[in-house]
Amino acid sequence: MIRKRSWLLLVVLLCLTTSLSAQYEIKVEIENSKDTCLLLGHYYLDKTYAIDTAWNNKGKFVFKKKNKKLEPGIYFFSNLKGRFCEVMIDDEQKMSLKTEESDWVGKMKVKGSKTAALYFDYMQANEPLNREYERLSKAKDAMTKPEYDSCLKTVQLRGDSLKSSFIESNPQHLLSKVLLATKAVQVPQMSVVQGENGQPDSTEWANRRWYWYKQHFFDNIDLGCSGLLRTPSAVFFRSYDYFWNEVMKYESVDTILVYAEQIIDKAKGSKAMTRFLIHNITERYLQSPVMGHDKVYVEMVKRYIKTGKADWLSPSSIESEVLRAEKWENILIGKTVPNLACPDEKDVWHDLYSMNNKYKILIFWSADCGHCSTEVPKIYDFYKQNKEKYNLEVMAVNTESDTAHWHKFIADKDLQWVNVNGLVANFDWREYFDVVKTPVVFILDDKNTIIAKNIQGDNIAKVMELLDEGKLKF
Repeated sequence: MIRKRSWLLLVVLLCLTTSLSAQYEIKVEIENSKDTCLLLGHYYLDKTYAIDTAWNNKGKFVFKKKNKKLEPGIYFFSNLKGRFCEVMIDDEQKMSLKTEESDWVGKMKVKGSKTAALYFDYMQANEPLNREYERLSKAKDAMTKPEYDSCLKTVQLRGDSLKSSFIESNPQHLLSKVLLATKAVQVPQMSVVQGENGQPDSTEWANRRWYWYKQHFFDNIDLGCSGLLRTPSAVFFRSYDYFWNEVMKYESVDTILVYAEQIIDKAKGSKAMTRFLIHNITERYLQSPVMGHDKVYVEMVKRYIKTGKADWLSPSSIESEVLRAEKWENILIGKTVPNLACPDEKDVWHDLYSMNNKYKILIFWSADCGHCSTEVPKIYDFYKQNKEKYNLEVMAVNTESDTAHWHKFIADKDLQWVNVNGLVANFDWREYFDVVKTPVVFILDDKNTIIAKNIQGDNIAKVMELLDEGKLKF
């Protein structure tokens, strides 16, 4: 019994110790400070958040929370006028920062955190270079361009040397990760490829350079370091966002998925970064307006959420994402749609598969929908002018109960295509095609396979031209 009680006591003590070690306490002392309070905040991606307040007690401010551990990153304390001082926080979260009102960074002394101490050592060593940059900027107009460029290069080389020295001496320090992350990758020199005609093939050379750039884009960004999430946007998020918005802009869905998997694999050492990447990439392509990108969302859900890898999500959230992805999978580009059948204004039934055309446009729309009232006439104008050229037919499905308004709109706009009333149908098209807003537009081939979707009326002519020429691939 005594032995059991001893073990229980040990467990309790361990729990208490863990709880105590999880709290943070940051003491800031500013000699001659007149501020009534300071705010503690941190960066996250492209935003900043205030998380704590400390009141002035004879120049001393204490940020403290029980049972809360700060995530690694760059934090800052700020007065109410906007003056702030950044501090780097990692595992050591009980520290004292002592400085003077005249120069918060330059006079800073740190106790209790090697991470913060090294950070301020670097910042203070960098201060003379900042002053030199300011001096050059003011003197620029009085200098010749060669003189200015030479002086600027000298200062830059000193700065690069300082960075390299810090990184070499402290490779695992968060500041080293930050300094490296801001350094763009340099594409190496590549020999020009000779074409079949013996002439230089500049296109192939450019393609090789571009491929190398994509493959090595994150070489300087340690995706296993969660601390990068809580840094100014110029450190991590701006580059990360640029990769998806610009580097992946014209890539195929399959290529995007390959890079998504590679990037997530690089973050295996960090739960926080892995969580961010899975969530961000999934949400990014859930919201993407680019045609065909919904497949990226569907695949992300199948690979990471349905499999249980997104273990931070609640069961209800997982179920919701999986159900949506399963629904969207039915209507991805390349999927064959079922044979929809509905009656027209005269109760004559029409079905999709009986329309033996090279191309078909399937529209779900409502006469009561303001957007439909502008989009449907545009699509009809295109249809009227090009139905023979493309061997094209349209099935326009009414989605709302006000059939009188539907009849009037058809008559007023003289819509002479296949108009059918979706209120009576052979299956629940609203559920299958995920019609939650209108208009919803699908372009089908002669085998009833989706080849394009969600096209705006102003763009449909160009999309049909590219499809017919075989130039539009997903």
